[in-house]
Amino acid sequence: MSKGNKGNKISAVLATILLSVSVLGACGSNDNSGSASPAASNKPDTTSSSDNKKVEKVYLYANYGQFSTNTTMSSPEALEEIKKVIIEKTGIEPVAIIPPKGSENDKLNLLLAGNEPLDIFAGDMTTHQAKGAVMPLNDLLDKYGPNVRKLWPEEWDASYVAMSTKDGKIWGIPDVPAINANTVAVREDWLKKLNLPVPKTFEDLENVLKAFKEKDPAGNGQTIPLLTDYNTSSATLNGMNMSMAAGFMDNGYGNFIDKDGKVKPAVFDPGYKDFITLMADWYKKGYIYKEAFQINARSMEQDLVKQNRVGVAALWYTGVLNGNGYMALRQIAPEANYIVVDLKGPKGDSVTSGGNALTGTMISKNSKNPEAAMKYINWVYSDLNNYMLVFFGIKDKHWKWVDESKHTFEGIGDKVYYGDYLAAATFAYTVQFTSFSKDFPDKGGYSPDSEYINKYITNFSRVKKPGTFEYDYKFDQKEITAQIPTLNDFNRMMEQEVVKFVVGARPIAEYDKFLEELNKVGLDTWVKAYTSEYNKVK
Repeated sequence: MSKGNKGNKISAVLATILLSVSVLGACGSNDNSGSASPAASNKPDTTSSSDNKKVEKVYLYANYGQFSTNTTMSSPEALEEIKKVIIEKTGIEPVAIIPPKGSENDKLNLLLAGNEPLDIFAGDMTTHQAKGAVMPLNDLLDKYGPNVRKLWPEEWDASYVAMSTKDGKIWGIPDVPAINANTVAVREDWLKKLNLPVPKTFEDLENVLKAFKEKDPAGNGQTIPLLTDYNTSSATLNGMNMSMAAGFMDNGYGNFIDKDGKVKPAVFDPGYKDFITLMADWYKKGYIYKEAFQINARSMEQDLVKQNRVGVAALWYTGVLNGNGYMALRQIAPEANYIVVDLKGPKGDSVTSGGNALTGTMISKNSKNPEAAMKYINWVYSDLNNYMLVFFGIKDKHWKWVDESKHTFEGIGDKVYYGDYLAAATFAYTVQFTSFSKDFPDKGGYSPDSEYINKYITNFSRVKKPGTFEYDYKFDQKEITAQIPTLNDFNRMMEQEVVKFVVGARPIAEYDKFLEELNKVGLDTWVKAYTSEYNKVK
């Protein structure tokens, strides 16, 4: 909750970037989890190419989300071929270190703390900058990164403020601006089948959920009226809170400025208690998937969608609108179609916008060759074709333009490369290209996730902003961490207790008691730290 919402965790933010192009952007895993790509050496020195030019090695930790859901890995042949092209163009050999699935952060911490080579990785200000694990990038950007700042749109410059400290030092290259990635999506074909109107209010939605449960359009009792989530690895209720809670609150879900002028966590908003009361009632009635709060991977959500079971989803958009999952669903139910709905609650719009993310591409403090690392990033940022190469592979072999003027592309043959050499994933490129798929003629050849990006993800007219939206990205995260060393534990405790209320493990009658309990575990320190930062920047 340090940012006013918990939707800006690395995994969630970078999934927006990488899973937005689902047909070619399907993520991969690696049986050699935690090791360098098969085609790459793991020695931190430079080598010589056949023309006797020095080839500099740059070590990339591939934690941009490429390997979060897939069970296959890039082929050694494809890796070698793509690496050779990159070396020819840059004089730099990228060495990809593949994260172990489910333990990505643990492996990263070991790399940052040890002597193994590491240059580039996806990090965040709260964890990596605050704990001194990265180096400032100002001089590197000035000398070796002219294309990096040039690519990022001026209207998104708040993202650079979020990646900087008050002394003007830039610690990371932003990966994504403020976006609206959580949403409520409903099976339109099921609505038509049961003669139900598209829900516009929570009362409408409850009627839909009741009908889905009773009529069981999936059959055999398999219908899940509402799928939402609790990410056990990051302790965040992203789907439920960010998709629906704002309808009961004056601000979007997140930290807010209370009447006493102090910054408070969202659980203290009176409207949030009303929202949780409704969610607990829906869970008790069987409208919310029984195991929703045990789900710890987006792939698990997608699997339920693929099985033709989910009627309504309140999730990060790729949990339900992922193109590959959608295609698998339509193999079972060809008529299946999800539509995004904008619900109104007692207090208006129900979706909360993300804040200015504290995540981005960082260079390790222990990097042996930060200059080459920035050169590599700069080359990736200098031309869309370079980004496509490191993301999708070789043009006209692994992918091709369907309409180059519109930057619409599609894959060629079986997928053999999963973006091992991608460095500095950026939303500034995400919005410049779109994957094409013949599987979606009803959507003009665009996958559902691409369609969501085009229509909704930067549309702020349909969402609410958290109460500290204009301020929290300016907060000194190092100072907050110093004052609240148990910040992550405090946040986790809050959301775990909320889960208990929703699933009935704790009665709603004890909600006020829960708020009092927070005082015993450091609420005063939390409020003091955040309010102090707010007063400095307001």
